[in-house]
Amino acid sequence: MQYSEAYPTSTTLKSEIEKRSAQILPVLLGGEGFHDINGQPRCSVGLWVHDSNGQNYIMTAGHCVNSYTPRNAQGFVDLYQLGWYSPPTYRYIGPYEYYSSVPYDFGLIRQIGTNVTLSAMINNLDINHPNPYAVLFIGDTKMVTSAGASICKSGRITHVTCGEVLEFGVVSLRQLPDHIIEMRWEMITTSIKATFGDSGGTVFTYSAIAPYVSVVGTVVGGNDYICDFLPLSVSFRVSRLVYNLSLNVVVIPSH
Repeated sequence: MQYSEAYPTSTTLKSEIEKRSAQILPVLLGGEGFHDINGQPRCSVGLWVHDSNGQNYIMTAGHCVNSYTPRNAQGFVDLYQLGWYSPPTYRYIGPYEYYSSVPYDFGLIRQIGTNVTLSAMINNLDINHPNPYAVLFIGDTKMVTSAGASICKSGRITHVTCGEVLEFGVVSLRQLPDHIIEMRWEMITTSIKATFGDSGGTVFTYSAIAPYVSVVGTVVGGNDYICDFLPLSVSFRVSRLVYNLSLNVVVIPSH
């Protein structure tokens, strides 16, 4: 199995909680979910990124809303934090500012809310499957380059599941009403278990230094047997047309 570092990152050290104006703010973790103004769950949190002006975004999947999802006065869908074991919180993240499901399944939530803290961490706290690390720290990025590579994801429904890379450059076709064909490009297929609601979640590989991980992409679809994800290289390339994004990471301690 092979990986190679490939994407722009920005070093940011965040604790699990951050005090602002004497308040302890909830932390938004990769793999958690978000909901709309009606409390309806919508996809999973992917990665904390920022543009060249310092504006923060959450990278996620692009198919997380439909024509019936309620919009705000500006025409955007407002989104709120939704934890793994939580009812709707109405802790405001921001509007689903950019989204497209074809040919690349990619979306961005602009962070403008002030009652939740973004973090370069991934949720790994599964009460049904206890493990030594409640959170995983995003230390860097990698590009998967070979079939058989071990890979994992964190998502709102099935939480952290792992498998291996099966196929590169995957194209999917779906027929819509009126004989319209929807085509998605440049995905990677894995044997990870995933399901509806995990879309947008963080895809990663474990590093040699626990509990640090290397992120490789975001979930765009899956079932009990396979999970497709959009590589970071594609997400950054697509977003560069409108945004110039960098990924926030946590400092890996030196030895």
